[in-house]
Formats: sequence, structure tokens, C-alpha cells
Amino acid sequence: MTPLNLILGNQASAILVLSVVGVVLLAGTAAVLDFLGGTSRGLPPFTFARLRGASFVWLGLPAALMLAIAGGALGAISSGSSETGHGLDLILWCANAAFIVAVLVCGLCSPLARHWGLGLAGFAIGMGGLMLFLAMISALGLGDAAGLISHASDRIVFGVAVGGVFLGLALGASALLALCAYCGERICLLLLARRHLRGQPGRAVG
Repeated sequence: MTPLNLILGNQASAILVLSVVGVVLLAGTAAVLDFLGGTSRGLPPFTFARLRGASFVWLGLPAALMLAIAGGALGAISSGSSETGHGLDLILWCANAAFIVAVLVCGLCSPLARHWGLGLAGFAIGMGGLMLFLAMISALGLGDAAGLISHASDRIVFGVAVGGVFLGLALGASALLALCAYCGERICLLLLARRHLRGQPGRAVG
């Protein structure tokens, strides 16, 4: 089962609720770690900033663009025909591959991982966009008795909405991963700082 099929399947509501709870817990944990590390009033150091920035620009953004295109094409084509072929399977494969790359790279290397507030905002925007495009699909009211769309313009609109849903999912998942990465970084930095202080000779204790 692919990630997109898993998220869009019957467990979508449960996954969404668990994601919201996880994001809230991670954001709270990150805020506490920032307070303990003395970085609550500013942006903490971004480790491997140059490498992560280059990965985001050259891998994450192109993957997000490919996801939007492949998701839109998948929605437009599948909405007008009940038959599946190798072309549609290839588009689905591209969409799933782009989803994985976009989530991993954007979650670990984008500005979402720069601060827990950015990750929280990214998750809210992603879920808000997801709901907006889902509502748009429901409000379109397109399709014949078989659930297929015959007009090319309507299929394009449907494809754009599907592409937006995929992007919203990717942004939300990236933000969740970014919060995990942020908490992991803060924990590692706190442990390293504590180890460094213990290793300083002649430091007064208490």
C-alpha cells in the first residue's frame, strides 16, 4: 500500500485526528526544549544549514511541483474514464514517489524545520488547504450517473482540486516530520551542551 492510498483510504479521519494530536504534543515539547536551551526568544541554530537549504531547493521544491502535476493529471484522467492502463499506473507511481521525496526533504530541510512555530503554521496551512480543496470537490457536483466527468473543462477543474489535496497532504506530513526533526535536534544539542559543561575543568558545581 502506498502512502497516498493509505492517507486517502478508509482510515483518513483517524489519521487526521492522530496527526493533530501529535502535532500539538510535538509543538509543546519543542517549546519546552527551547526554554531549557535558552532559545525561546529567537531562532535556534539550524544545523547543516547550507546542505539542507540546497536539498530543499533542488529536491524538495521540484518534488512538490511534480506531486501537484501528477496528482492533477491523475484526478483529471481518472475522473473521465473508468478504465485504468499503464499510463495511469505510471502517473500514480510518479505521484507516490514525489510525495515521499517531498515529505522527507521538505520535512527535514525546509524552513518548517527551522522553528517549531513554522512547523505548526505549516501543518495548519496544509490541513486548511486540504479541507478547502475537499470542500471544493464536493461542491463541484460533477459527474454523470456513473460518476464520470465528460466535459474537458470540468475534468481540469477536478484535477486542479485533486492536485491541491495532494499538496495539502504533503505539507501537513512535512510539517509533522519537521516538528519531529526539530525536537530531535534540540534534544541532541542539549545533551551535547551538558556534556561540554561537565567536561570543563575547574568549573564550580552548585
